[in-house]
Amino acid sequence: MSILPIRSFTRRAVRDAIAGLAVAGLAFGTGTAGAQEIVMKFATQTINDIQHEYMKVYKTELEARTNGRIKVELYPASQLGGSQRQTEGLRLGTIEAAIGPAELFVGADKRYQGLAMTGLWKDVDHARRVLDKPEVRELITSVGNQRGIVTIGTLVYDMQMFDMKQPVAKMADFSGRRVRVLASDTEQAAVQALGGASIPMSLQEVLPAMQQGTIDGVSSVLGVFASLRFYDAAPYITDTKLWALIPVALVSKVWFDRLPPDLQQAVKETGQKIEPAIHQWQLDRIKSDREAWAKANGKIMTLSPEDQAEAQKRVLATVDPILAKDPPLKAFYEKLRSLAQSVN
Repeated sequence: MSILPIRSFTRRAVRDAIAGLAVAGLAFGTGTAGAQEIVMKFATQTINDIQHEYMKVYKTELEARTNGRIKVELYPASQLGGSQRQTEGLRLGTIEAAIGPAELFVGADKRYQGLAMTGLWKDVDHARRVLDKPEVRELITSVGNQRGIVTIGTLVYDMQMFDMKQPVAKMADFSGRRVRVLASDTEQAAVQALGGASIPMSLQEVLPAMQQGTIDGVSSVLGVFASLRFYDAAPYITDTKLWALIPVALVSKVWFDRLPPDLQQAVKETGQKIEPAIHQWQLDRIKSDREAWAKANGKIMTLSPEDQAEAQKRVLATVDPILAKDPPLKAFYEKLRSLAQSVN
């Protein structure tokens, strides 16, 4: 897949790129970059969740390690735009860092959606063990390297669920439901295979859309539903565990390449260093989110064993047709699946 030419970006993105490069020049100055404070804008679409927590811990650790030479500014809740804007910003250098589910960054490379395909992860802990394998880390890192993006960390958010305005207690209940999904081919195909209508939409638009009746629900994870208080508009969760949300923490190579070697090392090593603590934080958070959902009169249900098996069968059947149309994605997914199957 070739890198999109700059002319394919929005005019606003190009203006931002020019302004960002000007700011970068001022930030680094005419002397040695390491001698001055360097700003690292870190963006995500969510707030008060694992991604936001990762950003906060990363800021503390990196600023301490670099003695304040790098100042990390946090922009949660889509303050720097949605997934397309963040992807463009990373590649142009107007946003220094971003974290989000890997499939949000399909605008940079479609292989990122491979991390959200079914057939890979048994549960949250299994996913973490797989991601910790050096071969898996290198596989994910190699995707970004080809697109002007440096990977500094991977997380496991949770296994996938549906949050709906009306209960979905059996397979037939998916029929005709309009479900917000990420823009990846895989997630759209999965929801359609279940009988629903997939509606790609930025996260900040989801709650108003549910309140207005534009959509019937959303596919994501409990942490998103709870932190954004979706329980008032859509109190019914169906815990399907059909795939996982794997956030990736990414840094702009345009910005990264301007750093001196010691700061480059600090940026990368800090991202990986904090992963174990963030994973434990998330395990505790999943438990507390379930309690909070119940306290807010939200419901969490599962499908019958027969319907769950049918759902998994239908979603798994969508994988091969998508892979057949995209050889690089096929190679990525098959290698990742082989590595995942080697981990107990």
